[in-house]
Amino acid sequence: MMESFPLNLNLNLLKMTRKITYTRILFGALFFALLLTNACKKKTVEPDARTVQLEKLTSTWKVKTVDNDGSDVTSQYTGFTLIIDQLKYSTQNGGNPWPASGTYDFKGSDLTKLVRSDNVEVSIDEITDKTLILTFNYTTVNGGRVNGITGNFTFSLTK
Repeated sequence: MMESFPLNLNLNLLKMTRKITYTRILFGALFFALLLTNACKKKTVEPDARTVQLEKLTSTWKVKTVDNDGSDVTSQYTGFTLIIDQLKYSTQNGGNPWPASGTYDFKGSDLTKLVRSDNVEVSIDEITDKTLILTFNYTTVNGGRVNGITGNFTFSLTK
C-alpha cells in the first residue's frame, strides 16, 4: 500500500499539470484571437486639411455685412448670396466685385488664400460652421463708377 501512495501523488500531480497547461493554452489562444481581432479592424482614414477646408467652404453663404475701403456698403449687396460647391462658385447680387460664377483654387498649399478664375486673390479671414469672412482687393471696373465697386472688400457671410 505504501508503494501506491507516491504513484497516486504522481498521477494527481500529472493531472494538475495538464489542467494548468490546458488553461494556459486556452488563455493564450483567447489572447491571440483578441489581438488578431483588433488588428483586423478597419482604420478610419482622416481627411487631409485641404479636404476639410473644402468641406467647410462648400455651402450657401448669405451676406451679413460688406465693407469697402472702411465704409459699410452692406445696403448695396442686399440679397447677396455666395454658393460654393467644391472648387466652383456662383453668386446672386454680387455686383462688380463678384462675377456671377467661376472657379477657384487654393493658392499653393495656403488653405487661407483662394485665387478665383478672374485672378482675384481672396483671403479667408475666418471660417466656422456658421461664419465666413472673406477679404480681397478688386480693381477691375465694369462700368463708369469707381467708388463702392473697387477697392478693399470684406464680406462677412453667414449660413
